[in-house]
Parts: sequence; structure tokens; C-alpha cells
Amino acid sequence: MRIVVFGASSASGKLLVEKALSVGHHVTAFVRDASKLGVTHDKLKTVTGDALNPSQVEDAVRGCNAVLSTLGPKGKPAVMAAQSTKNIVDAMQKHGVKRLVLVSVAGIAVPQDNRKKNLIDSLLKLLLKEVFVDRENQIAVLNASTVDWVAVRVPRLTDEPAKGSVNAFFGSPNPSFKVTRADLADFMLEQLTSDQWLRQAPILSN
Repeated sequence: MRIVVFGASSASGKLLVEKALSVGHHVTAFVRDASKLGVTHDKLKTVTGDALNPSQVEDAVRGCNAVLSTLGPKGKPAVMAAQSTKNIVDAMQKHGVKRLVLVSVAGIAVPQDNRKKNLIDSLLKLLLKEVFVDRENQIAVLNASTVDWVAVRVPRLTDEPAKGSVNAFFGSPNPSFKVTRADLADFMLEQLTSDQWLRQAPILSN
């Protein structure tokens, strides 16, 4: 399969690229700075660009079979997640690419969670208002699209070795929940061919 990985030079993105290559995918790594990727492979193509630039995103998506994204707002504008996702979705719809798997955050709620409001949620939304709104808008972009998407909501990410198993669920995340980047990468790659979580946003935890 030919896939594009946006945010490929992040800690999670780099693992995703390496694991995708190890199972035989042809990978286009979309990065802002190619020097930060540090991965070489005969099935790897590196593209330098900005995910907030629609034409650069379209160029990367054209000709691929699926898209993976670990993009987030770190050091970027508060609209990073939503706007980059809109650019990706627009490009996919234009070129007939159906499958999109991306990383979201466990702190935001979706209707399937049936969450009750609590003090921790209220404080997080107050302190991280722009980030929460951005991620909520990201889900709205996905819902309005025609692509087959999976948004993987993650709690705290760790660099520990893969545990080999994860729980994917709806509900409220516990502050102690965490997931390894390696297990996240494996789960995301599984969603390229699985229909279990299509157009849903499960929380992932070890």
C-alpha cells in the first residue's frame, strides 16, 4: 500500500514510518524539516512542506492509497489540527483516497462517550481552551467529510517498548491512562485495513 504520513518527524510519526516500512508499505513522509526524520529506506520518499499549505498537501496525497497523521498543535497555530485535517480531507476527496487514520486526544469527548461533566474536564478545557476547540473542530471536519476516517484519541504517550496489546473504548479517560507510541503506531497501521472503528474516535490505552 502507498501511504502518506503527515507529522512524520515527530516521535510518534517517526515510529509510524519505521513500522509501516517494516511491513512492506511504500511511505511518503511529509515533514517540515527533512533533517529531523533520520530514516532511510528504498520504499521511503520524503517530502518537505507545510500541512497548512493546501497545494503542498494535495501534491503529497495525490497517488496514495491511504493517509496517516500524527499532526498536532505543538509550536504551531491553535488551528493546526483542524486546518491541516481539512487540507488533508479536501485533497483525499479530490483524488479519491478513502482511508484516513489520525491521532486525536483523549481529553475531548464524542457522543459515544456519554460522559458526565466533572471538575477535571472543566479545568482542562479552561486551561487548554484553544487546543480543545481545535481538536473538537478537527472531529467536526472529519464528520463532514466523505472519507473513511478513524481518529485515535490518546492519553499520555510514552516511549516504553510496545506492550503488544491495547484497549480501544468509549467513555472517560482516567488520569493514569497511558499508551506507548509503539502500540499506537501498530494500532494505526491496523486501521488501514480494518473496518471496526470506521468514522469513530476510540480512546486508546495500555
